[in-house]
Amino acid sequence: MSDEIYNKLRDHIDSMPAGYPRTESGAEIKILKRFFTEEEAALALHVTAKPERAEAIVARSGMDEPAAVKKIEEMAAKGNLFRILTPAGPRYMLPNFVMGLYEWHVKSIDKEIAVFADEVYDALSDQHWKDRETKQFRIVPVNKSVDGRSHVNSYDMILDLIKGKAPYAVAPCICRTEQMHKGNDVERPVETCFTFGLVAQYYIQNGIGRELTGEQLVQKLAECEEASLVPLSTNAKNPVNMCMCDRDSCQLFRYLRKFDKPAAQIHSSFYAEINAASCIGCGKCTSKCQIDAITPTGEKTAKGKNIYTVSKDRCIGCGLCVKTCPSGAIGMMLKDNLPEVPETAADMNIRIAKERAALNV
Repeated sequence: MSDEIYNKLRDHIDSMPAGYPRTESGAEIKILKRFFTEEEAALALHVTAKPERAEAIVARSGMDEPAAVKKIEEMAAKGNLFRILTPAGPRYMLPNFVMGLYEWHVKSIDKEIAVFADEVYDALSDQHWKDRETKQFRIVPVNKSVDGRSHVNSYDMILDLIKGKAPYAVAPCICRTEQMHKGNDVERPVETCFTFGLVAQYYIQNGIGRELTGEQLVQKLAECEEASLVPLSTNAKNPVNMCMCDRDSCQLFRYLRKFDKPAAQIHSSFYAEINAASCIGCGKCTSKCQIDAITPTGEKTAKGKNIYTVSKDRCIGCGLCVKTCPSGAIGMMLKDNLPEVPETAADMNIRIAKERAALNV
């Protein structure tokens, strides 16, 4: 099987806002060969980030129209293209690789693909994520950590963020699926990848995930919080998807934990702060923290226990530590000089694309 068509497809997907870079071993090409036939790869080269009728895509390809139109629908059904159903008929577009095409193949993942994915994520983190102004991902604090705060934006609270964005769907987490195929133990829940609205509709139609009622969604979110999972959404006020991440399995946390100041590498509106006078030194917050942001100060309580502090440079503002503190010593603090959150995922993608163009990458 020739690599030429797959090299072209890699470059085409890399032209999408979030990128799909080269790796030293060619892992990104090996994944594409597993996901796309040569015919599908050739057809995908003519699909853009703009939703279009299949006939318009086929007209650019020069392929036989009836067969190619059918093939486009088959590609959407297997997770290679995104399909939007409209009153005027389906529209198709090429997605980003991460938080898109890759997650849509969660049921196709095996050990080989999981190993290839490590290299792709490393390349993405080095070439497309590190030190960028507009982040692709945003931490949303768990709801109980910011309840009752009148100054908190509605798009910074999970339940308000997703309210009215039905249908809702949940699918297996791609990262925990990778770990299981690698033979590693996974103790946290696996069915934790949430989607909303049009993306949820796509998940349900193609059997990637299952539909949830509003009540079931709230129950699943509570299950995730109990398991110390960090809510990670599209960096938008109106997100289309939300991952639930942890330090043991998540690819993005593997990336973030490489930095001395991980808070600078992801969009977050908050950081946690411990009131030293109220801290009783139980240390329960340290087990909740997924980014190692909580450490002893060196000072002791009246009972000789360690008083803890939160590193503002490391804290990503998930709020998991707040609810677990028996003395109520931890609060969520709103950051100063926050970058503006894009309205939608499309707005986010436009920003990322413009910044990439300005950097010539």
